[in-house]
Amino acid sequence: MLGMYALTEESDSCRSRARGLTTMAAFDYAQNLYDVVLKPRLLRSLINEHIPEEKQQLGNSLALAHVVYAIRTHELLSERVVQSGDNKKLIEKWKSAVDLWFDRVLMLVSSNMPDKCWAGICLLGVTCEGCSSERFLASYSVWFQKLLSHLQAPAGSNFVKRACCFSISDLLTRLSGFPNMKRDGSSHAAKLLQPVLKLIQEDNSDAEGAVALLCTILTLFPLSIQKNYDSAEAAIVTKLMSGKCHTNMVKKLALCLSLLPKSRGDADSWSLMIQKVLIAINVLLNDSFQGLEEETKTMRALVPPGKDPPTPLGGLPIFDISNKSTKLGRVSMASISSLMLCCSTMLTTSYPAQAKVPAQLLLMLVERVLMVDGSLTQTLYPTITAMQQEHVCLELPVQHSYSLDILCSIVKEAHSQLLPHAALIIRIVREYLRKCELPELRVKLYGLVKLMLLSMGVGLSLYLAEDVVNNTSIDLDSVGDLGGKPRSDSESTQKKRKHEMAFMSLESQAQTNYLPKNPIPIAVKIAALEALETLLTVGGASGSDSWRSSVDSLIITVATYACKGGWTKPTNNDFNHSQNSSSSWADFQLASLRALLASLLSPGRIRPPYLAHGLELYRKGMQETGTKLAEFCAHALMALEVALQKEPESPESEDDDLYDKWVKDNDGNQPSVVEQENNETAPQLAEKPVSIAVSSGAEVIPKNKGKEPMTEIQSVKEVSKQSEIQSQTVNFHVSDNMVTSDPVTKGKTPVSGSVGGMEFKFDLGDKDDDSMDEIPDIVDVEPDSDEE
Repeated sequence: MLGMYALTEESDSCRSRARGLTTMAAFDYAQNLYDVVLKPRLLRSLINEHIPEEKQQLGNSLALAHVVYAIRTHELLSERVVQSGDNKKLIEKWKSAVDLWFDRVLMLVSSNMPDKCWAGICLLGVTCEGCSSERFLASYSVWFQKLLSHLQAPAGSNFVKRACCFSISDLLTRLSGFPNMKRDGSSHAAKLLQPVLKLIQEDNSDAEGAVALLCTILTLFPLSIQKNYDSAEAAIVTKLMSGKCHTNMVKKLALCLSLLPKSRGDADSWSLMIQKVLIAINVLLNDSFQGLEEETKTMRALVPPGKDPPTPLGGLPIFDISNKSTKLGRVSMASISSLMLCCSTMLTTSYPAQAKVPAQLLLMLVERVLMVDGSLTQTLYPTITAMQQEHVCLELPVQHSYSLDILCSIVKEAHSQLLPHAALIIRIVREYLRKCELPELRVKLYGLVKLMLLSMGVGLSLYLAEDVVNNTSIDLDSVGDLGGKPRSDSESTQKKRKHEMAFMSLESQAQTNYLPKNPIPIAVKIAALEALETLLTVGGASGSDSWRSSVDSLIITVATYACKGGWTKPTNNDFNHSQNSSSSWADFQLASLRALLASLLSPGRIRPPYLAHGLELYRKGMQETGTKLAEFCAHALMALEVALQKEPESPESEDDDLYDKWVKDNDGNQPSVVEQENNETAPQLAEKPVSIAVSSGAEVIPKNKGKEPMTEIQSVKEVSKQSEIQSQTVNFHVSDNMVTSDPVTKGKTPVSGSVGGMEFKFDLGDKDDDSMDEIPDIVDVEPDSDEE
């Protein structure tokens, strides 16, 4: 009886102490969200609520996403605390909580239940990312062995193996951050190759995780794959050629193939790989494009006579061009697109050694693909069936897109090697501008044009300007977009145009009603405006009258139309927004205003005729506070204000017709005679004039104020403007008076005048051609032919 009483008393005492501790914990507040004391508490709370023990069932798997978010956001596994005597107790609590986390996670990884094992593997990957360096270096070998055992298990579940691939990728990524662990990392990565390549060859969901892991190995530890180079190439190419991969999978496989030469690290390996890829593409195109293209010499350029072809890509016999008995079957067009993506990826992937880009061979491939539009060749009998033509046309847009990607990569990466191939690139782009009609491809094509203008400079604009202007005019023609035949109360708005859009006022546009007709996607319009903006920025100063005035008029009309309905997205169906969800009306407005700024600021021979209207648009746009459009309008007004301050002040008298008189007097190619009062000839200076050298071949003579009357003054800027219009060389000569002069050279127009009390005379002619810099034309050099 006494024993029972003592036991009861002891139990009451324990419960009392527990209530006391609970009460103390309930009022043990943290300072704020960033208090380190809070982290071990949060970690224990997550473990108790969401990480089950061995005999417990896994709760809602969606709760794991909440656990992962909390671990990463609050850095609950970092154990980052200042080492001091005051923090000793906190360090022990946090260490104890992390130990508990590790035990629970490893227990889940070792579970025989697939769902718990999958959850443990996922949480182990998060642990590799967020734990302290000391913890990671002490435990990563154990974690790696746990994950490797699941990857090698023959009867493991697919989603467990897939999660295992991603967690191992996290582990290797963390391990690569320690410079002294490179050798150990390569040793661990080498153990993964055989099971990873085996998973790639299987037709299940594990392949995607295996390809991602292989990319990680090739990026971080490329030396580990040297002994398995050929088998890795065969596995990747076979998977690509299977035609059973979705788009993301194809991109990862292409990246793997482009990274494979890094395992050898020399330039020859990269060159050999891209040659094998190009041969494989052209072998497949020979079969797929049969009857759709003329005979091509691409294969002869890839494998010159007298040289042995390389081993087929991936060891596949269908790519063995030396075996004449090999009969190609109908290979999926998607496989060709996949190999083209590999080629594009190889050009944009970094490489440890500097390799020479086979620009000529790549351009020949691009030209070959882009010039095929699915139409049959002019032969007596067709060599393909209608069904085969349908299959080719179905995949052609994808191949054209990858061809443009290759061309963009060449322009970006070739740099100084690009100049010998500039003529071929220009020819390809000009021809494809005329053929391309699909909106997605036109957007990419305008992006290529923009890149070419920025890379090659003003010289390229001389050759591409007309084609760019013609195509952008079609895409930006609001009249053509909205029906082509407007119904207006004003007859002036019913005029047609070919390449030049007449400026329409806001009032006339408001009175015009259009009928919707095949609207051009807004993304195409934005890309066209960006191409025009780049053209004006790079080559606006050299723009001839044949396109500069039409471009300025086109841009102000488009900008006016874009902004006439206010700064909100219109509700009408002028544009097909369902096909261009990534582009909005606000983007179109911003692109039009950017192009307008380039039009106003680009140097020209005359002052921008739409300057006032442009300023009005920018002032209205700046009122949309808090938008990108308002920010750009403020920038545009500031840029235009600076440009206007540089302009010379206008004459005070509005009736000053000096410039018109000066031009009129020189219309007949006769020397300009300065009018003097009483029609008297100015006397010659008695003393020898003092010559002041201004430039080569030019002298300025001080004027004798006491003997010569007042003459009309012509500004130097106007003289320069006229000389630019005539596109002629200016030669200055000394003149002792303003009426008589030395005999002029035949074919020149002598002009005389005075500036700031000095008189001068110059001739407009073609003399002094030797002093002018000659700009060589771009010559299209055809590739060397092997035919004698």
